[in-house]
Amino acid sequence: MTTLVIDARAPFGSGLGRHLREMSAALARTGRFEEIVLVGPALALAPVRESMAGRTRVIPCTWGRYDPRIPLTWGRLAAQVGRPHRTWFPNWDGAWRLGPLAGAAPVTTLHDLIQLEGTTPRERLRATIAAPWMHRMLAASRAVVTVSDTSRARIAERFPEQARKVVVIPNGVASVFFTPHAAGTPHSVRHDEPLRALGITGPYLLTVANKKPHKNLEMAIRTFARLAPTDAALQLVMVGERFAHLTRLLRLACDLGVRDRVVELETLPDARLAALYAQAEAFLFPSRQEGFGMVALEAMAAGTPVVAVDRAPIPEIVGEAAVLVPMDDDAAMAAAVTRLRDAGAWRADRIAAGRARVARFTWDRAAEALATVLCEGVPAR
Repeated sequence: MTTLVIDARAPFGSGLGRHLREMSAALARTGRFEEIVLVGPALALAPVRESMAGRTRVIPCTWGRYDPRIPLTWGRLAAQVGRPHRTWFPNWDGAWRLGPLAGAAPVTTLHDLIQLEGTTPRERLRATIAAPWMHRMLAASRAVVTVSDTSRARIAERFPEQARKVVVIPNGVASVFFTPHAAGTPHSVRHDEPLRALGITGPYLLTVANKKPHKNLEMAIRTFARLAPTDAALQLVMVGERFAHLTRLLRLACDLGVRDRVVELETLPDARLAALYAQAEAFLFPSRQEGFGMVALEAMAAGTPVVAVDRAPIPEIVGEAAVLVPMDDDAAMAAAVTRLRDAGAWRADRIAAGRARVARFTWDRAAEALATVLCEGVPAR
């Protein structure tokens, strides 16, 4: 048994925060580590530590994600561990100088290459900054963990010299989303005061995504605009972190005449989000770029049918359980939603298929695989 040090600077916000929280708790459940040390904001990490079995502690660090001070000063932070240890960076913005107590090179999780992609001046600047850091981080890592075969292929193409290090460990689904009240049909929100307090007054379609361009929420808005005239009570609920792109999304909703029926929310507590998943008419997943697509599985766990775009890696993750439509074909997405709302038997089949599909993805299984990589290195192929 050894001590594990986890870069935990960003425990909340987006799928990366979910991955960190759930994997940390599951790693603790493996019993493979004498102690787990989290490096990050002590107050924010308090609920994470509460979910973790065994010995844990926090080395305070207030620097956020993508802070260039991390590769320069990680060794000083890690020295506070006081004993030999292994290191896991759950994102590529880690450090390659670990200090004398690190028992081996780090294991780094690289979910996708979105930081290196894009065509706008801002995206190109981001890629210029990220590329050398990512390259240095992967070269210094004893193993590179990613979350899908699609991401592994993209990483191998971009960094062929690191391809032998890449290990695929799919994400899991948090237990909170397997809601007991998800019975396969959406519930009325007429008497659900918490939902009404959020501005949800009737049946709704749901998206859960950061309001960034690559999430392609425009397609969800256009889909909703096609359906809105046929059901005056229907709403579109959009949950996720707010970014500058939100202004364009709301402007599109205004242009299409549906702004007053779009409920835009920031990130919600897990229990509230689980209830939103469970009571939605359908979950819309139009993303252009993903490393995995955890939210689609969360919706399936809650008993909500998923309509997603047919773009890798989404089909790899959802299999045949989701209804797949061509990218940017909002007419096809709207038709799929209409069928799900009208055809009870087909809806039930999609929900059952979703539940069967999501059972394959558990955090405990993912953590056991990651613990093996941390302790033993890349498995022989």
